[in-house]
Amino acid sequence: MAAIVTLTMNPALDLTSDTEALDPGHKTRCEPPRRTPGGGGINVARGLKDLGDDVRAVYPSGGPTGEAFNRLLAELGVPAERLPIAGDLRQNLSLRVHDTGEVLHLVFPGPTLQQREWQACGDAVANLDPAPELVVMSGSLPRDMPLDFYAGVARRAAERGSRVVLDTNGPALRATLDAGAPLYLIKPNRNECRELLDLPDGDGEPGPDDYLVAMDRLIRDGAAEAVVVTLGAQGAVLASDGLHAHLRPPAIEGRAPVGAGDSFVSALVHRLAAGGELLAAAIDGVAAAAAAVKTRDTRLFRPDDLAALRAEVEVRHASIDERKNS
Repeated sequence: MAAIVTLTMNPALDLTSDTEALDPGHKTRCEPPRRTPGGGGINVARGLKDLGDDVRAVYPSGGPTGEAFNRLLAELGVPAERLPIAGDLRQNLSLRVHDTGEVLHLVFPGPTLQQREWQACGDAVANLDPAPELVVMSGSLPRDMPLDFYAGVARRAAERGSRVVLDTNGPALRATLDAGAPLYLIKPNRNECRELLDLPDGDGEPGPDDYLVAMDRLIRDGAAEAVVVTLGAQGAVLASDGLHAHLRPPAIEGRAPVGAGDSFVSALVHRLAAGGELLAAAIDGVAAAAAAVKTRDTRLFRPDDLAALRAEVEVRHASIDERKNS
């Protein structure tokens, strides 16, 4: 069995295209679309495969879109366990507009899963033999699924000795933490962290140290052994017991960072699976996210770019004692 298993409950067939300009009310002519299998854990599995890891992707799939998705993932050489569902997989659209430089991300809802279908996905991960070293649960949950679904899977995986990494959005993240799931690491982005911890938004946007104080509370409350929050162009902040750091990325010019968060998780998990320390894994994550910005094809990032950018990540070890007491 694979050393790393990813679980993606809401995969999507991602369509990517370009257009010269948007003309509201008229037809927008686009270039031929590029199709790639996507969704949080699927993207992480693709990145891990490119890095040479022993990985397996578990996901539900059904309908004509699901058939196309399965074929494309197989062509990429990603080992997978597909759980059949009655519904058709969703599609998303990313459109780059040349005259403005904007990139539009149109994200559609996935199919509604029946109870037996989502239970089969959880069972598939929990019953792997032997248990994987790392289980990565990444991406949103389909409509009408229990928000604490990830908590149940995490509990069953951790009981068998797997370290569990969770990267999901608002309600599902909060429900998983409220359920006391045994998590090794969670990776919200800045918006998800603000929502989770009620941090200020707008003109009072928190800085890296403000996030670290809030993340430290999560660690002390037992939410996870480690928390990483990705901050876009500001890089990422990392908190675990006795470790608080701000990782600044190298300056990169490129496309909008579609897939940067999934690239981050891929590289971080890759380093952890190789026995690397948490800080080194987070440095790799920041380098991979920067590498994703440079990538202009359907790959998430290029491993050579990751290796070259790793040394350019700046690490600032932070002391949060003063802010704790302020």
